[in-house]
Amino acid sequence: MIRVVNLSNYILKRVTAIFPHGKLTVVLGPNGAGKTTLLKVIAGLVKYEGNVFFNDVCVDNVPPFMRGISYVPQNNALFLNMNVKENIAFGLKIRGYDRKYIERHVNELLKMLNLEHVANKYPKMLSGGEAKKVALARALAIKPKALLLDEPYEGLDVEYKQVIEQEITRIVKSLKITTVLVTHDIVKAFVNAEQLIILWNGKLLYQGTPSNMDEKGVPHNLKFWLGTLVELEGNLINDPYEGYVRFSNTLIPLIRTKHSTQRLSKRKVRILIPASAIRLCKLGNVRGVVKEVIPRGNYYNLIVDVDGFNVPVKTSIKLTEGDIVKLRINEAILLN
Repeated sequence: MIRVVNLSNYILKRVTAIFPHGKLTVVLGPNGAGKTTLLKVIAGLVKYEGNVFFNDVCVDNVPPFMRGISYVPQNNALFLNMNVKENIAFGLKIRGYDRKYIERHVNELLKMLNLEHVANKYPKMLSGGEAKKVALARALAIKPKALLLDEPYEGLDVEYKQVIEQEITRIVKSLKITTVLVTHDIVKAFVNAEQLIILWNGKLLYQGTPSNMDEKGVPHNLKFWLGTLVELEGNLINDPYEGYVRFSNTLIPLIRTKHSTQRLSKRKVRILIPASAIRLCKLGNVRGVVKEVIPRGNYYNLIVDVDGFNVPVKTSIKLTEGDIVKLRINEAILLN
């Protein structure tokens, strides 16, 4: 378990949080929220006030290389002059492991992450997804106490995003390694997290399971980035493979979290409609009335009333209160 208490520095503002042993905690927030800084504090890479504990042992005076943490930055930080096997073996070599152990362990990781076919390639010869998996393998090689991943989905196409998602979920589950994953991808955060942390302007706004999140705790400005929580009764439509929720006489496809075990049925449901899934357009599938218009430079934040629910929408189109608009809503996340 990792515990941080009253963390403060040039970005973070008295952040206190717990990262459970063997679980995947996803840290969510927009650019500049302090997500990467929180990872670097845990790894000991930046200065901070407050305390960091590993299993109730304070590590504030422990240097980064002695904390037993593997940190994978956004750019992967692979050594360009080393091939895949050499990159994965690097941490073991500098720790003095013997050659036979290194060879055996590296081969195990190559097999685990399906990298055997690129073992002798150099980083510049790899795809983005392959490079991300090599960085993950190198991080796991030293058998760390915790794995810190900074934007592991960034820059990947849809196919490789799914691959990396599956690998991370499998590794956390099979190795029971404490993992902290930073992202600004709302859907990935809610779908994958066993615990969710939301940072906003350096402050901790939420810590808990995605399913327990309450709209009351979401600041007004954050809703335009995060989306809107909606509770509906008896509107869930199910088939053997996927579900839909009826919202304002429209069927919206549901995304289920990886940790959801409940069968879909017609009952009361809570959903998150991500801000990224909402668009203002003439051919929209949902009709609403503009309740509030908030100018924000070159764009506007709108509150749109859809059957009594306040839906936050960003747009560059100038509208006024009372205007009737149409929204395109592509998906929603099932929270219960």
